[in-house]
Amino acid sequence: MSEPSRELVVPYTGELIAIEDPEQCARVLFEIGELEAKLRSLRYALRDVMFEESVRVGSKTLHFPDGVTAKISTPTETSWDHSILAELLGAGLPGDRFEALVTPEQTFKVNGSVIKELEAANPIYAEIINRARTKIPKSPGVSLTKRPRVDYDR
Repeated sequence: MSEPSRELVVPYTGELIAIEDPEQCARVLFEIGELEAKLRSLRYALRDVMFEESVRVGSKTLHFPDGVTAKISTPTETSWDHSILAELLGAGLPGDRFEALVTPEQTFKVNGSVIKELEAANPIYAEIINRARTKIPKSPGVSLTKRPRVDYDR
């Protein structure tokens, strides 16, 4: 007696595919990849709309009548100008503190904890550090929640 064929249902199309059929599996995997790319593109476009609405109304939290709440985040990446940070040495910062601040890599990495300490400790350091810092906006993030519907007629 042969084992019955196992089938999977493809979401959104309802198509049944035989899991033992590599050709069907390959075709559906390819279609899933195309769908993922389309959904990713749509997600970015919708996220941009939420960000624009957030800017328009002046709030990072948007409440909608259907109970959906959108919280908008606007992350940034910090870029540092190493040549400006090097001015800290000329302003009196000891070399070992500068080495603790900036660690060599392919590029350089600035230690956020040390930056905060230096900014707080010396206004001249703070001014130099501020000139060296550039905030690079990243794609806005949107997190969504939906409050459960409550049926008060029961």
